[in-house]
Amino acid sequence: MALQFRTTRFGLLRVCLGLHRYQQLVQSHAPLKSTKNNVSFNILYQNVRHFDTNNEKIIELNYSDVEPIQIPVEDELLDFSNEIKLANTEAVIKCKRKKLNHERNQKYEKFTEVPLASKGWKDKKSKDDFFTIHIYNNDYSPQSRKSQYDFVETGLVPPIINILQQHKITVPSQIQALGIPEVLKGKNTLLAAETGCGKTFAYLAPVIQSILMYKEKKCIKNQFNSPLALIIVPSRELAGQIGEFASWFSEELPLKIKVITGGHTKRQIVNPTFEENDIVVATLGALSKLTTTGIYSMRCVRHIVLDEADTLLDDSFNELLTHFLGRFHFKGKGADRHSDLTQLILVSATMPTSLANILSGIMDVDNLSKVKSDRLHAILPHVQQKFIRTNRGEKPSNLLLLAKKLNKSKTPTIVFCSTSSTCDWATMFLNENGINAINLHGDMMYNIRMGKFKQYQDGNVNFLVCTDIGSRGLNTIRTKHIINYDFPLYAADYIHRCGRTGRLNTGLDGKVTNFISAENEIDLVQKIELSARIMKSIPNVNANITKIRRFHILNKLEDAAKCIK
Repeated sequence: MALQFRTTRFGLLRVCLGLHRYQQLVQSHAPLKSTKNNVSFNILYQNVRHFDTNNEKIIELNYSDVEPIQIPVEDELLDFSNEIKLANTEAVIKCKRKKLNHERNQKYEKFTEVPLASKGWKDKKSKDDFFTIHIYNNDYSPQSRKSQYDFVETGLVPPIINILQQHKITVPSQIQALGIPEVLKGKNTLLAAETGCGKTFAYLAPVIQSILMYKEKKCIKNQFNSPLALIIVPSRELAGQIGEFASWFSEELPLKIKVITGGHTKRQIVNPTFEENDIVVATLGALSKLTTTGIYSMRCVRHIVLDEADTLLDDSFNELLTHFLGRFHFKGKGADRHSDLTQLILVSATMPTSLANILSGIMDVDNLSKVKSDRLHAILPHVQQKFIRTNRGEKPSNLLLLAKKLNKSKTPTIVFCSTSSTCDWATMFLNENGINAINLHGDMMYNIRMGKFKQYQDGNVNFLVCTDIGSRGLNTIRTKHIINYDFPLYAADYIHRCGRTGRLNTGLDGKVTNFISAENEIDLVQKIELSARIMKSIPNVNANITKIRRFHILNKLEDAAKCIK
């Protein structure tokens, strides 16, 4: 009753004051100046008002028969302090429920629960809820990518610096400035940094320089199929990409590059080619077979690089990898940079969790020089990431609605799906609705995959629908938008997918849109939101997906056995 009386009183006050002001205006027909209650009004024209106030609230009244009037309202009648405070602050996490917005530099009490917009998302009633994370705007440059370093200070020689500058790489990123000197010292090195920050040249440039200096000093002559450096990768696409980057240097320097991928391994074994090569870029399976058959000799190898090391150290690779690396004697504690022992370089966007267990029998893991960026395992602060709670039935319509907007603006977009069948369906669905899209997944032949990826890279098509085969290592420099049609279940997959946009020297306008439809996807969403609110890395990032899946399967089997008993 008290609230109803107060509302009625406030309404009568508004009407009375409004009519009183209207009568004054009609009688005067001249500019009105009032200073009552420290509020001044300047009426210059019939429909234009200019006013100023000293710490008092102003409401604009609109009636059909009365001209809009501004009147002062006492603080006890209406309090807009919260809304004004919110409008004047910068929210880095914007939610549908504005009370859950997170402002820049906002802190939470140590022992209090951090409010999450995604907390109630396991309830079906949360459908259509959303929140957006955009920590920094387009004027921001990540610390790991600021132009505060110089290639000369890294120890690279002028010929290699000139080649980088010819390809518009004029200043090193943070991982390049910190990693290149460590690699040049000949140390076993781990380079761990966020996706798209230039890790490839952080190892490729110093390894090439070391090889050229070694060849000049020792005056050695290349032997057939006996490389000085190996770059081992998990996929054929990544091998081709690194081979292309290495060819920049071989065009102007006395350097031989060879790319080896699977698919034609038997043909290479039956009818091998013998040629000089300094650096071999290869997938693990193909290289292992050609080495076992004796077609390639490893006795001269001085540098081994494991690119996408977190994937190569997965349980699906590690047995083959450890067997292959067992051929070499790696540098240990106190080893001289000019010694004939092999240098091991691991490169990854996530820190390999099983590193010590896998490599402890091969090398001194404690002596590994670790170079990490300040954004490792953290969400990209310059990429806007939107999370939308939906259901499975509405995901196709949501995808089509967003895709049409992006297609109209000709925005290069990658759509990620969890399976090859979903990838094929989504591609067909988009094409049937007038959006030109191509698909890419592991069930295709390698040549077909590379042809489709080249179409996307060359700009012939703006929509690429793919599985996680397109999330690792590929330099998708033109991508401006990522759509996670099927949201990943593992943090490592999410980090790699988001890394396809917002890459080094490609601008800061990348965006990610995530469709959340299943309950088991919400756990990762909550981890990502929490890490953004407390400004820390995403917890428990483990790229050993095979091991995680086996663990979950064993747990389910144990639970089933208990139920039977």
